[in-house]
Amino acid sequence: MGQGGTDWRRSLLDVFSRRGVRGTGYGLVVGFFIFLVLLPTLFVLSYLFTGWNDIQTVVLADRGRMDIIWNAIGLSFGVAFFVTFLDLIFGLPLAWFIVRRNFRGKSLLNTIIDSPLAVPTAGLGISVVLFWGVIPNLANRPAGAWSLFGGTSSPFWILVLLHLTTTFPYMVRSLAAILDEIDLEYETAARISGASKLTAARTITLPMFRSGLATGAILCLAKALSETGGVMAALTLISGRVLDENSALNGTALIGVWKGSYDAGTSALLPALTFVSVLMILFSLLLLVVVKVLTLKFHIPWKKVWPSAEARLSKGAAPRVRDGATFFFLAIMVLVPSFFIAAYMATSSPTQGVDWGMFTNGLLLSFGIAAAATAVDLLLGIPLAVLITRGKFKRLGGILDTLVNIPYIVPSAALGLSLGFFYRNMGIRGFDILLVTLAHVAFTFPFVVRNVVGGMEGLDRGYEDTARTLGARPFQAFRRIIFPLIKPSILAGAIMAFTRSIGETGATISVSGNVQTAPVLIVNYIKQDPSTLRPRDLYTAGLLIAVLSIVTFVAILLMRFVTRRRRKNA
Repeated sequence: MGQGGTDWRRSLLDVFSRRGVRGTGYGLVVGFFIFLVLLPTLFVLSYLFTGWNDIQTVVLADRGRMDIIWNAIGLSFGVAFFVTFLDLIFGLPLAWFIVRRNFRGKSLLNTIIDSPLAVPTAGLGISVVLFWGVIPNLANRPAGAWSLFGGTSSPFWILVLLHLTTTFPYMVRSLAAILDEIDLEYETAARISGASKLTAARTITLPMFRSGLATGAILCLAKALSETGGVMAALTLISGRVLDENSALNGTALIGVWKGSYDAGTSALLPALTFVSVLMILFSLLLLVVVKVLTLKFHIPWKKVWPSAEARLSKGAAPRVRDGATFFFLAIMVLVPSFFIAAYMATSSPTQGVDWGMFTNGLLLSFGIAAAATAVDLLLGIPLAVLITRGKFKRLGGILDTLVNIPYIVPSAALGLSLGFFYRNMGIRGFDILLVTLAHVAFTFPFVVRNVVGGMEGLDRGYEDTARTLGARPFQAFRRIIFPLIKPSILAGAIMAFTRSIGETGATISVSGNVQTAPVLIVNYIKQDPSTLRPRDLYTAGLLIAVLSIVTFVAILLMRFVTRRRRKNA
């Protein structure tokens, strides 16, 4: 029996190690990415060729409309840059604390950091404004930071505060996953030679960490540039009126406003809607390419050291102050604002019943779609990441590495519009759950690929070369050597994809109005018109958000527990 099992595995290994089989597998993966992820996401760009004359007439010739577009895009990129800078400043120390220290409750802390990702984005927008902003015409508000600092009605600052809740977990997760893969031997050798902790970390570890910085920066920029639902909710609340094109909008909010008018029958806005979507996509892609090139190619003079100063900063009060500031930032800027809407459950009373049967069905549907999308992401995203980082054709790998960023930099409103147009043009109707699942695969697929690529770029190729020298086949070297080393990156990508799918609202509604996931049900209680925003709606939304977040929190915790247990057994 044992010999038969060994022969079966050896035969299977021989099949997967054949060049033709591997080539066919990679071809299928690339084909899936192009035709079911990339093409549906960019289908809206086809209007550039079919409607260019309309764009020239309706958009380019209208100076007022062009001013609106440039102002919105400028606000988007200004907020994205500033948020990514803050994420890096506070995210790196937190990731370092998680990876370099062993303590009880590490999995719990990791899950707490990820928990804002499970909150529907529209809910985050209202929750952040309740905590930090000024909301006209809303009484009975719970005391938040606004009661101490006066609050803000600035679109720039409210969007910065909102995006911190959505991007900070991405930065910490990406940095921690790749830091966990860096060998400690060099850093330890430097410490034995007399270097302080700060000197060893700055001169030895951080230069090996550039791929992690690039991955974290790309994810944060992409999320800040693509978010729509939370932005629409936040800007609506601080403006005190229904948003229109004359409001202070960023790029995604402008797309959302014009898309709403287009859905209502204003077909003349299609050229403007398409043009601003194209600009956001192209500028975002250019920015992400520049960020990655600069992060990976730009060399800071790490070798210069200041032994006395760095030794003092490595011990005593300095590390405690750094860690304290980091956890204070996590609590006050990320966690509390994310869940502050739940304060309505303590300050208000329910005035209407909740249809728990409908919500339970929506919750099960949300988890089913998220699980299916994440499974597809892992099954096909890991091979694509291997092709990008280890493929023989480096130019192809570079092209795919750039293209894989596109789906998550497309604004949610534009993504839903593009996916809807694509599937309607393909004649696919009547399979709403399947179409929504494919849509969720489209915008979650890059999270797995991006994290695994970052993990493999930071992995020493010597491990693989040694395995191949000892006679291991390519598939065997990956399964026995590479896969165990990149498990943290795979887990990080899976959690990001899963939580992103759980909290998505805009793309789900755009693709199908019949699929009532839990976030869609929650958004139904949150009105876009401030004059109709009632405390009872916020109470019900807060209650449902709390349930969804708790269930998602437990699911992520179990995912971490199972992965850690298997890793120990391995």
